Amino acid sequence: MNENFINTWVPNSELGRIQSLREPIAKRREREGKTFDTSNPLVQAMIKGEKTGSKKGSPVDCFVISPDFELMGRQMVNELREDCERRGLSRREYYLTFLKEALEGKEPGLGNIVLTREHPWQAVSDLFRTPKAGHQDWTVVTIDTTAFEKGGTLTIDIEIGREEGEAAFYLFDDDTELSTTEGAPKDMLTWVWGEPDDTRQITHRFDRGQLFKLGVTGAWVKEEPCINAFRTKISVTENEKEPLEEKRPESNEDIPNVPLSALNVLLDSGQSSREILNVFRAPGEGYQDYTVVNIDATAFEGGGTLIIDVHVGSADISGSFDLFGGDTELPTEGYPNAALTSMWGVRPNQAGQIRHLFARGKVFKFGATGDWYGEKGRTNAFRARISVEAH
Repeated sequence: MNENFINTWVPNSELGRIQSLREPIAKRREREGKTFDTSNPLVQAMIKGEKTGSKKGSPVDCFVISPDFELMGRQMVNELREDCERRGLSRREYYLTFLKEALEGKEPGLGNIVLTREHPWQAVSDLFRTPKAGHQDWTVVTIDTTAFEKGGTLTIDIEIGREEGEAAFYLFDDDTELSTTEGAPKDMLTWVWGEPDDTRQITHRFDRGQLFKLGVTGAWVKEEPCINAFRTKISVTENEKEPLEEKRPESNEDIPNVPLSALNVLLDSGQSSREILNVFRAPGEGYQDYTVVNIDATAFEGGGTLIIDVHVGSADISGSFDLFGGDTELPTEGYPNAALTSMWGVRPNQAGQIRHLFARGKVFKFGATGDWYGEKGRTNAFRARISVEAH
């Protein structure tokens, strides 16, 4: 502690974050005649750290606090080894770096991450809460990709905890003001939804380095409030050439007059990649109106990874994309619960990627449709590069 900052390690049990220890610690304090003054400004700053989420089972948190008792940084002891290995630093070097970043205002461990060419990924663990009726309750992670001047692909791999509580994950531009009123936001770049113990992925291609916000909130599917954990691995793959968006059609008038009917794509070792250009149509809220691409990957008997890179045209309709098994009957309304994986709300002139690992050769259905917030019947173009990496 000095005139610049306060640095302290605090057992989470003392702050009441470990449910099973609350009563024993309260009895111990009563026995010893000690009190815990939660109104103390320093204690208030530590308690504020709870809003940034403490990883389940983490016994101790390290806090950096300003002389004005503002939280500047936090390090969970359970993630110390992983963070050191990720940055290729010894514990002493990493700890010094952590303190410097806190003093530089980068707020390490508080939901703000900075990605660079030297450190292109970072893991974040946090909590989300079911919002009260009529409101949103956001957990926000700010993602700084300004080091990638030529742009790249932002990938967010998501794990949802096993407690009750579904979650929605929304990616925004940093200058987007997050709504606190009920209802899904209409100004997100892309989003996914998941249930407890699910894994999900968000991908977003950007032309130049910028700041993003990842907003996480519980879904309105439970009458009683729920709190659950989530963990994300956030990474950037740098662009190696000019973005493909410049090569996409500028409007619906520039694409061929293709009816919204099924296309067939056959992939094998001789041609493991195909590119298609088609249109999707907005179905109206609560419905589905799929443009279907049948993908035959039966030639890959040993299995592989199916990769679908999608680029949405510039018309004013966002796209949603779902991958199904070949024998699945595609829904005409409601959520596509039978989908193997999904990518929803990809905005005009934006891109994303679907990846699916399969153990043996099979047939898939790829469905493209407008999202639920576009005017029913409006169309947009999409270009999809469909490929298989064999095992």
